[in-house]
This record gives sequence, C-alpha cells and structure tokens, in this order.
Amino acid sequence: MKMSRKAKRYDDSVLPGDFQGFESFQDGDPVHNGRLQGAIRRRGLTVELGHLSLEHQSAKKQSFAKLHSRAQRLTHQVNYLHEQLEIVDHDRRGMYIQIRSLPPYKDDTQIQFNEISIARDKVSLKRIAFYRKDEVKRQVPLDMTEDELSRLLVDIRQLFAQA
Repeated sequence: MKMSRKAKRYDDSVLPGDFQGFESFQDGDPVHNGRLQGAIRRRGLTVELGHLSLEHQSAKKQSFAKLHSRAQRLTHQVNYLHEQLEIVDHDRRGMYIQIRSLPPYKDDTQIQFNEISIARDKVSLKRIAFYRKDEVKRQVPLDMTEDELSRLLVDIRQLFAQA
C-alpha cells in the first residue's frame, strides 16, 4: 500500500501488537469480492479483532475523487465502533487515505483510536494505543460484538464492490 511520507513515518513508529491466541482467517478472492484477512479471538459474546485487511484487484482505473467519496461514505456507515471516524490524511498521487477515530478514547495512561487505511486496492483496519508514560504506540485488539464484526466486514467489502 503506497502511503504519504508522513503516514510511512507514523506507521513505522507503531509497534506490532501481541496477538497470541488469536486465530488467523482468510476469505474470498482478490479479483471477485476481495480477499479478507485478519486475526480474531472470540470471548463469549464479544470478539477481539487484532487486525483486518481486504485486498481487491480492479480492472478499472480508479480516480482519487471516487476513492475519497468512498472513504467519506465509510466514515458515515461505520458508526457502530463507539467512536466517530474522520479522514485525517490523504495522498492524491499515491491514492491513499487514512481515517481515524476523532475524538479518540483517552484516560490517564493512554489514548486509543481506530485507524482505517484505504489505498487503490487495499483497506486495512487496526486499533492503536499511545501509552503516555512510555510514549509508545502499539497495536491493540479492537473489542466488538459478533454483529458489529459482521456489519464491518460487509461495509469494508462494499467499499470496493462499487468500483
């Protein structure tokens, strides 16, 4: 996924999460409906999502305006993850858009937010925590219900279905 320099520097500073005990999953085909990949752990009625990505190969050349329009639609559709999503960065030439929770969750020790990165042929979702004491950014699990996960998978797949 091609990113702006600012986004690359930011991404390099996020430490990977500890997702031991999570099951990897993969579903679909990148040409037809996209290949969905991720890591998940089920705990009773809740689900912990380590990360999620969808790769899609489109025969049509996409414009940045269409990609931006889809990203805006996604920020309105995905209103069930307990934090409002907004576009925070984009790169027209690289066909890259970054969406984050605004405002993020905050407490005395950390700041957490959801982050969705959208490129020409890939979407990825992760939750990031910034620990104030250590000044470290680390990927953490995103807690949700089975219904929210199902809805999220549909919403992310629809991003490319209209290509």
